[in-house]
Amino acid sequence: MKKLISLAAVLLVLASIAVPSASGQATASNLILTATKLSAALTTTSSTILTVASATGITANTTVLFIDDGPGGNGEAVFVNAVNGTQISVTRGYNGTQANPHLSGSVVLVAPAGGGAFVSVDPSGACTAANAYTPTVNILAARQWICSSISASWVPGYNNTSRPAGVTTKVASVAGATNPSGPLFHVDGTNAITAWGSSTSVGPGTGQGGGAATQPYGAPFCVIPDAAFTWTATNNIAVAGTAVANLEVCFTFDGTAKKYIVLQSK
Repeated sequence: MKKLISLAAVLLVLASIAVPSASGQATASNLILTATKLSAALTTTSSTILTVASATGITANTTVLFIDDGPGGNGEAVFVNAVNGTQISVTRGYNGTQANPHLSGSVVLVAPAGGGAFVSVDPSGACTAANAYTPTVNILAARQWICSSISASWVPGYNNTSRPAGVTTKVASVAGATNPSGPLFHVDGTNAITAWGSSTSVGPGTGQGGGAATQPYGAPFCVIPDAAFTWTATNNIAVAGTAVANLEVCFTFDGTAKKYIVLQSK
C-alpha cells in the first residue's frame, strides 16, 4: 500500500512539472490554452450558435471561450452550454463582456470556467511562468498577457499595445514551422523557417493568428536573432530573407495576401 501511495505521489509531481509549450513558454502543460478559430462569421449580437474549426477541449457547462478579433479590439467571452460537433451553443457577453459581431477566422481561445485564464483586470508585477495560463486574458479590455520566463514578470501578449513589449522565451529555429513565443523573443539556430506558427491552423496557443489563409489577421511580432537563420517565401511568409545576429527583425501580417512580411530591420 505504501508503495502504491509513493508511486502516485511521484506521478502527481511529474504531471505538474513545467514543460516548454508550443509557444516556447515554460508553462505547465495543462495551463497552455487551446486555440481554434471561427469557421463562420457571427454577424449579429443575438446569435447563440457559433461554429469553430475544432472543438478540442470544448465541453458543455465547464468551458468559456474568448473570441479575439485581434487589433479590432472587440473581444467577447461566451459560456459554452452545449457542443454538437463543431457547432457550439453559447451564452453571449459572458462575465461583463460586450456581445459583438465577429469575423470568420477570428481566434478563439479555450479555457475552463473560473480557472484564472480569463480575468477582468490586467495582471501586473512578478509572476511564475510555470504557474500561469498562456496567455492570460483581460477579457474586459481584450488584452492578452504572457508571464515571461525571462523576466518573471507580466509582458504584453499578441495585439496588446498597452505597454512596451517584453522579451518572452527564446525559441529554436525549426526546419519547418517555428512558433513565436510572444511579440518579442530571441531565435536561436540557423534552420530555414517555412512558416510562423502554422500554415494550416491558428498558430500557437498564445493566440497569434495568421496561421491560415482564411484568417483575417495575424499579430505582429519582432525577433532578435542569436544566429543567422533564414526564412522562406512559403506558407504564411510572403518574401524570403536572412537574419543577421543581434539585428532585430519585425514581421507584420498583410491581411490581403494573408501572409507575414518584413516590417522593419533595426
